[in-house]
Amino acid sequence: MPSITNKGGSDMKRNFLPLFAAGLSLAVLLSGCGASSGNSSQAIASVYQEMPAATETAADYSAGFYDAAAPAEINYDMGGENDDAANEVATPAGGPSEEQSAGAQRKIIRHANMTLETKAFDEALREIESLVTGSGGYIESQSIDGQSLSYRGDYFERSASIMARIPAEKLDEVASQVGTLCNVVSRSESMDDISDTYFDAQARLETLNIQEERLLSILEKAESLEDVITLESALSDVRYEIESITASLRRMDSQVTYSYLNMDLREVVEYQKISDQPPTFSKRLSNAFTEGIDSIVVSLQNAMLICAAAGPVLVVWLVILGLLACAIILIVRRIQRRADQKRAARKAAAQNARADQPPAVNIPPKEPGDKVK
Repeated sequence: MPSITNKGGSDMKRNFLPLFAAGLSLAVLLSGCGASSGNSSQAIASVYQEMPAATETAADYSAGFYDAAAPAEINYDMGGENDDAANEVATPAGGPSEEQSAGAQRKIIRHANMTLETKAFDEALREIESLVTGSGGYIESQSIDGQSLSYRGDYFERSASIMARIPAEKLDEVASQVGTLCNVVSRSESMDDISDTYFDAQARLETLNIQEERLLSILEKAESLEDVITLESALSDVRYEIESITASLRRMDSQVTYSYLNMDLREVVEYQKISDQPPTFSKRLSNAFTEGIDSIVVSLQNAMLICAAAGPVLVVWLVILGLLACAIILIVRRIQRRADQKRAARKAAAQNARADQPPAVNIPPKEPGDKVK
């Protein structure tokens, strides 16, 4: 670097002007590089901030009742020449209102409910299943309630609950055919119009696809590692939202294409009215006597069944008790025998002892007046 001396004003000016020009050129170059890098970082920050939270949107479109707002405009600030292109790409053509105004088909989910009665329960079930499968639908769920084979009481009518999915264009036809098979007690139908939700989700999906393409184009131009990591994170969130909304659209399409037909089928029995005269007293007495005999027979049969069921157990217990009684008797007899032997031994010993003693000598008693000499 040239040094500035104090030789004179003219020499100092001549030396300073080249230095000033070189410094100004360097500052212009540095400011240009900084502006380019700043625009790239600003574009990344703009894309990441304007992208909606993935968790909120995924929760909105995966719950079954959707509350998605219309997509807002997205402005990617790439600086200068790219502003118009960014605004043109970011605004999707044809929002929900435009699609619906163009005469798009409305998305309606139909729910039909029928309460049915039949005398031929098994046959009605087979016919209903045949109608559902023949129309191109399927049985989503089915449950049947009835009585057990071991039940000995009064007859209990069976019932079935069937949830069928029928193609929407054949729902009325299938319901009418089911009505010819069974007695229709009640029938109702409801409709859920999900057109706004569906087209909002479609527009949201288009916006997310544009965001994905935009992020990919920015990712190709990114140079710093920090920008690459930020863009990949934003791209992952956008793709997660795309998958979630796509799954929700498929589920809504399935609900619109296949309507719901819920059928509650009940079995009924036809009772016959008896018009005979009431029985006389003698008939009632005879019936009561017969019922008494039958009850005695049934009681004896039940007692025999109980004995037959408990017989093996009683035999085992009797054998065990007999063995215990025999053991106790043997022990008692043995103890008595030993006691008798001991008493006999003591008696014999006493007799032997008396036999071995000498005979007793009779000494007269002394008189009171006798003196000892």
